[in-house]
Amino acid sequence: MKQNYQEIAASYTLQLRDLFMPSEEKLTEKVSRAAVGVTVDVLAERSETICETSQQLGEMTTSYLESDSLAQREAAEIKLLAQAIAELEVAQVLLETAEKESKRKSTDSDVTRRAGVAPDKQQMLDEMAAIIETPLDTGLEPFIGEDKRRGTISLPDEPAQAKEALQKTVQMSVKSICKDTRKVSWRTVNDLLLMDAAALREGIAFVSRDAAQLIDEMVEGLGSGILRLVKAALRLLRQAYQWIRSLLGAELEEEARQQLGGWLEEIKEDQTDEGLFSKLLNRIYGVDALQEEVVEWVQQTQAEVAQVNQTTESVDTLAKKYQVKTKQVERLLIALAFVKRIPALKTPQGQVIVAVVMLGVLGYVFYIGHDHIRDGRVVLNEHFNFRIPDRVVGVREVVQEALVTA
Repeated sequence: MKQNYQEIAASYTLQLRDLFMPSEEKLTEKVSRAAVGVTVDVLAERSETICETSQQLGEMTTSYLESDSLAQREAAEIKLLAQAIAELEVAQVLLETAEKESKRKSTDSDVTRRAGVAPDKQQMLDEMAAIIETPLDTGLEPFIGEDKRRGTISLPDEPAQAKEALQKTVQMSVKSICKDTRKVSWRTVNDLLLMDAAALREGIAFVSRDAAQLIDEMVEGLGSGILRLVKAALRLLRQAYQWIRSLLGAELEEEARQQLGGWLEEIKEDQTDEGLFSKLLNRIYGVDALQEEVVEWVQQTQAEVAQVNQTTESVDTLAKKYQVKTKQVERLLIALAFVKRIPALKTPQGQVIVAVVMLGVLGYVFYIGHDHIRDGRVVLNEHFNFRIPDRVVGVREVVQEALVTA
């Protein structure tokens, strides 16, 4: 399966890189590929093809979320995020192209029309393709960055100093995870609270079978010339949501949306600011309780210095890996921010789709933050809670296993 997976990934990334590029035989030495662009008819055909390849690749990647290998599970997460980002970027260009086509005058109908992509978007597509191509077994290591790897903390030789270093690293790593969660989730919360209330309610109650119906409603009445572009764009948008949904699991994602919806209502009523939100997040993740547990475990442990230091390194790496994921989520939110400005997505149906994607992102961010700190059940205030899958060995589990069982 792994070889077949790499072949599908290579096919998808090739299609992604070449989506907006013209055929080689149509080029001259004086005209760059980016300047020429691709005809609208060819773009529609290529978009339909990449939709099919995307579906294959996304489903295969999703299966690795349940792998016995931690590296493969982490790689699958980052690859699904990269695929969702790429498809949001492509959907934006397709919808913008379709909009331009619909506004053309009839006198332009005999002109050979071409669609191109801005250099920054092509660069983003190339970056996402590189992530998707990275072998599964390498996990997140290639994405941490050389500067982060060089910045590894010092590891003392003396037992007392090693224990002190572990406590400080736990404190700093948990603080970093909470900070990254707050940064991404607060932005998402704000955007959701600014949305149309009716669209948000429908997004909370959304079920997957609604997607096809919403798309049919959005393309109703469009001319055949742009219909293919819009349908491909909306399918890619739906598939981007599908990959986000798979990160939590379909049933859990639906449950999380319901409970997050109630939590958003409480935040809106309380008019919570970012400072209070940060305190709320610390309580949800049980930060203070964890710090107290670590102090007790450090005092009582019989673990050797080498084991304490290894635990310190593991905790430090957890925070760095988490930052890789949240940076991808930030990119996804930026891509979504551009997509939702397009007129087609400002329709009632489009707003529902945007709300669903954002709720999925919020649920995922809360899940990965909690999973990197502790296991169990995420509790929002005292009223909303949901179980989460356990894909990484979080800070609490790493320290407990190393010190308590030593």
